[in-house]
Parts: sequence; structure tokens; C-alpha cells
Amino acid sequence: MPAADASSAGTVLSAVFALTLAAELALAALLVVSVWRPEARVWPPPRRCSWQFWTVWALTDLVTLGILVVGILDWNSLGLDLWLRASLGGVLAAAGGGFALWAIRTLSWHATLGLEVQLVDRGPYRWSRNPQYTGDIALVGGWALLCGSLLTGILCLLGAAWFALAPRAEEPWLRARYGPAYDDYRRRVRRFLGFPR
Repeated sequence: MPAADASSAGTVLSAVFALTLAAELALAALLVVSVWRPEARVWPPPRRCSWQFWTVWALTDLVTLGILVVGILDWNSLGLDLWLRASLGGVLAAAGGGFALWAIRTLSWHATLGLEVQLVDRGPYRWSRNPQYTGDIALVGGWALLCGSLLTGILCLLGAAWFALAPRAEEPWLRARYGPAYDDYRRRVRRFLGFPR
């Protein structure tokens, strides 16, 4: 690759990484507000046609696209063995993505968007109160391994941290909506993964 092309690709990679990182930090700040100031919460959004809904999902789409693009542009910059990356990262990403999709299908797309529905305790929700987040954590971890990229790893680590902390904002909201039914569910099922108690 000529030096000018390499420089241009490096500039694009840096710009996409910076934009994705900024979007992740904005999502993290909104999550912190939602945890510490529930009356001003952004996640879960109060309704579909709200600035909170559109802001969270626009940032989430930007982060998702950015992680994919950075992973492709910075593919195997660490020089890791392809077999190791494909076997560990590929399996982890596929398993996590499959688990998250199963959870989305069980819960419904409407509820996945953060909008209110009935309490669900079937399918993957028998083993995890947050199977979408559990699957998403595995998915981004697998993608980071598969890409073999430090920059992708940084973005995926921040994404996984968001998924790990999001239940802190959701649980008070769920408890307020479903009362004793949610308390009972919370006692029986672990936050991320495990056999029912």
C-alpha cells in the first residue's frame, strides 16, 4: 500500500475510532444519570416518541457501526494467529449473538427497545434476568478477539461495561412497574447467568 493510501486509511481509522469512543462515553454518561437520578432517567426511555429514546438508539447505532468499521479497518493489527482468533472469537461471538437474538425474540422487539411490556420469565429469561446483555457481552468480546485489534478491543471493553451496568438503571424501573412479581423473579433468577435458585 502506498504511503499516501496508508496515511489516509490511518486518518479514517482514527476519526471513526474517536467518533465511536465519543458516542460510547455519551451513552455511559446517560446511563450514569439514569442510575443516580432515576427521576431524570434516560434509560429505559419514558416512551417511544421521546428525546431519550431517539438519543439512546442513535448513539447505540453509531457505536455498533463504529465497532464494526474499526474492527475491519484495524483487522489483526496485533498480529495474532488466525486459528486462535477464529476459534475463540468466532465461537464466542456466534454464541453470544445467538443467545441475544433468542432473548430478543422471547421478550419482543418492542420491549427490547426499552418500552414497557409484561414481565417475561420464560426462554433465556429462566437463566438470566438480562440475557440480551449477557449475549451482547459475549458478542462484543468475541468480535474483539476475532478482529485482533487493540482499538476494537478498547471499544468492545467499553461496550461490555455499558451492558454490565445497564441493569442498574433498569432494575428500579422494573421493580416500580411489576412490584412483588419482579421481586420474586429477581430472587429466583441471577442477573447475568446461572441456574435458577
